[in-house]
Amino acid sequence: MRKISLIGGGQAGLLLGFALLDKGYAVTLYTDRSPEQVLNSRIPSTAFLFNSSLQFERELGLNFWEDVVPYGEGMHVDFRGPDGRIGLTVQGRLGELKGQALDQRTKFSRWMREFSQRGGKLVIQSVSVADLERIAADSDLTMVAAGKGPINAFFERDEVRSAHSTPPRHLAALLLTGPQLMGDRPWARVPFRPLRFNFVAGVGEFFSLPFYTHTRGECRSFLFEAIPGGPMDRFQAARDGHELLEIARAVVADFAPDDLHHLDGAELTDEDAWLKGSFLPTVRKPVGRLPGGGLVMAIGDTAVLNDPIAGQGANNAVRMVRYLAERIQAQGQRAFDADWMQDVFETFWNESAVFTTGFTNALLLPPGEPVMEVLGAASVHPPVADAFMRCFDNPRNYFPWITDVSLARAFVAERTVRDAA
Repeated sequence: MRKISLIGGGQAGLLLGFALLDKGYAVTLYTDRSPEQVLNSRIPSTAFLFNSSLQFERELGLNFWEDVVPYGEGMHVDFRGPDGRIGLTVQGRLGELKGQALDQRTKFSRWMREFSQRGGKLVIQSVSVADLERIAADSDLTMVAAGKGPINAFFERDEVRSAHSTPPRHLAALLLTGPQLMGDRPWARVPFRPLRFNFVAGVGEFFSLPFYTHTRGECRSFLFEAIPGGPMDRFQAARDGHELLEIARAVVADFAPDDLHHLDGAELTDEDAWLKGSFLPTVRKPVGRLPGGGLVMAIGDTAVLNDPIAGQGANNAVRMVRYLAERIQAQGQRAFDADWMQDVFETFWNESAVFTTGFTNALLLPPGEPVMEVLGAASVHPPVADAFMRCFDNPRNYFPWITDVSLARAFVAERTVRDAA
């Protein structure tokens, strides 16, 4: 039985661990926190999974919260000026591609326990360089899914594929409950339970998603993405979640005043239901060479770390895990050498990750002419809006029209003609 070691207990590491156990591999997963520590920690993100990602979790029998997590049924997006006025609104349904957002504290702590119950070996420890040398020497394949951790230094930044030299946004997130936030139709303008987006020109973005956490059940997440140094960049001095919430109220009052009433009576789901900070989106080269000569492979956010503006971090991890599990099995008894690692990553990049990264980076900039062509049509033609939003499930579907005006017009024409017929 081939031995696979995984470093990191997040979406990529845990999910790949389960996928490989399902295929009969001996899998050891190393993480620096116990299930109890994860459950009682600060929220790590506000990740939303679209249907294709949820489906892979279902296939592995990991969808323990399927019946309690509220579905996000579509997206309502307001494009605003810096004075808060709405210039353009686009509203589209996801249909069968609807997704869910589950507190990763809830999810990962349960998955860690389940991993051991299914025969995986779970090791709770911080992995040093010496540890990594030993682990790699004792394993057929060692993969690193350490998120934003220091162990990522073994993987060289890919300067060609990494578009950013500084963090493009300063981030703040909250989990909130409140009488104006819950239920199937919390926004009067939206005839479904929405992923609620606001894009404010020259200022930044903020999002509200239907969410579920073990501490309070159904709630909503809020994520603020402030352009550094801009008028929304107020969150970083907050000392706790309560201060963060008051800043959030002021930001919404300034840039989306018509949404402010949704925060009436809102409160944190728990004292740890907040985060703030920033990070540098980075694509890394997949092969890490240890001082002693051993090889390790980057996966998940260690390999491709994008800004959360497009909601693709956990979804990209799921796509990568599905592909990795297939390639590992196809390798049979052959060596997982540097050429194999490089080929696996290059193929995944070219078939999937390049589109996810390209779409994410595009959202961090003012919309180009092709996107405006589609958004303008989407604001008046629901089938175009639905088609645009459904591409979030797989950003490859935004290409090539997202970069070509004539193809963008064809994208619109196909859907308007189909609707007319």
